[in-house]
Amino acid sequence: MGRKNQAGKNRTAGNRGGRNRAGRNRGVGRPRAKPKNWFTKRPGWQQTGIVLAATALGVGGHFFLWGKLFPVLGEAVGHIPVLSTVVGWLFAGGAFGALGIVAINHETAKPENAKRLKIVAWVWSAVAVLCIPTGYANGIRLPTDFWAGVYAGAYGVAAVPLAFLVVVVLWALVVKLVKRKGEPTGQPVGWVLIAYSALLLVWGSTLLRS
Repeated sequence: MGRKNQAGKNRTAGNRGGRNRAGRNRGVGRPRAKPKNWFTKRPGWQQTGIVLAATALGVGGHFFLWGKLFPVLGEAVGHIPVLSTVVGWLFAGGAFGALGIVAINHETAKPENAKRLKIVAWVWSAVAVLCIPTGYANGIRLPTDFWAGVYAGAYGVAAVPLAFLVVVVLWALVVKLVKRKGEPTGQPVGWVLIAYSALLLVWGSTLLRS
């Protein structure tokens, strides 16, 4: 009788241990919920208000840049061709260089420095988006060199989807040729962005005049 009771206790303890281990394993396998960002934490009416305010700010910023700022700034630097092109290119084309610097220094910079770089890059990127030409922008008269810089950067922003596709295809070819696995890290992505920014400046200073 004593042996049977002891065997029953052992089986019961074993079953409990198996259930506990299975429960722990099920808990480990469950994906953790991603933390919500500041926008998704807002109530629905606040999200709607933020979207409407951002839309109004974007439209107003576009008209301000092309209707007020660019004509005045173009006249101020228009007598120096090289400076005029560079200043015009900075608004949109320079944003890619800022994003490239963030990508290169993302893992090595101090947290406070990385945060500052990100803020500058995101604000610069927002300004770059406002530079995309519209029918209103196409009717604005600007000095030739300044116009070339502005349009090179602006059309560079508009061509981002195509440029991204080209980079992805080239990266896939490189991976296939060198038989390297993995995704591009921050370093090469950053240099690609900087190279794209420089290419837009070259385009604005040479190709748009050919």
